[in-house]
Amino acid sequence: MADTAVALPATGARRAPLGARYGELIRFLLVGGSNTLVTLALFVVLQRWLSPGAAYTVVFALGLAYTTALTATVVFGSRLTWRRGAAFAGWYLLVYAVGLAVVQGMTALWEPSSLTTAVVTVAVTAPLNFLGGRLLFSPERVTS
Repeated sequence: MADTAVALPATGARRAPLGARYGELIRFLLVGGSNTLVTLALFVVLQRWLSPGAAYTVVFALGLAYTTALTATVVFGSRLTWRRGAAFAGWYLLVYAVGLAVVQGMTALWEPSSLTTAVVTVAVTAPLNFLGGRLLFSPERVTS
């Protein structure tokens, strides 16, 4: 089953026009941006009542649910199933680990600014999250 999630379309399969793929990218950026803004604000507010660790855990879980649902439905126009949602959540957590490794690697090699750390980490993780969503939720994915 995992093989079908990453299978490439068959030669004769219809591919999405370039404009549709560009639209996916724009929608991905909007969903990701809105997720970032909302969870950041909620993180700041929740720290009034919760420890930073607990507040971060709550907003990460809410953000993961939000981005999973909207990446499937809004970004890629796909039906969200429990199986695909769980697979995307797993992928998202894997990408989180990659981002954490990037941060730790950068800070072990030199003392980058917070902005440099954020930009490099997002430059690595955002394309991976888009790729995972595209592979798992793409409506034109062909399965044999």
